[in-house]
Amino acid sequence: MSVLPRAIPAKYTEQLRAALTAAGVAFDATLKPGTRLSYEVTHLGRTWELRYTLARSGDALWKLTGPPGSDCEWGPGRFTSKCVEAITAPVPKPEPEPVDPHPAAPRTHLGFDVPEFVRAEWDSDRAQWWRLGVATAVGKLPDTRR
Repeated sequence: MSVLPRAIPAKYTEQLRAALTAAGVAFDATLKPGTRLSYEVTHLGRTWELRYTLARSGDALWKLTGPPGSDCEWGPGRFTSKCVEAITAPVPKPEPEPVDPHPAAPRTHLGFDVPEFVRAEWDSDRAQWWRLGVATAVGKLPDTRR
């Protein structure tokens, strides 16, 4: 059974500092509050956590946890160079919201999603019959008494 690390060896902290500095990322090497094995790095407004796990072949292996939307929200171990690549990767731009082709028609009716072919013809007899069928299924028929 392996022994888990209790501290980060100085040579791996220095290795991480050199790699981040070469990539243009500020790194002050202060541990994350309440931990002995984790650093926090902020780059381009996004905060990353690097947790030292072990060393292989003279390189440290880090558990890199990135901000939501990054490809490493819960990641396995990565070597220092791969961590720096992930941290310095460009921030993906969110895709624009798709334009609704039928803005006058609702997306749901009585708790059911309205199919696109019904939304396209919302004021037609076909859509009226669809609405009547949904109302019948849920027991909310319109009151026709006079």
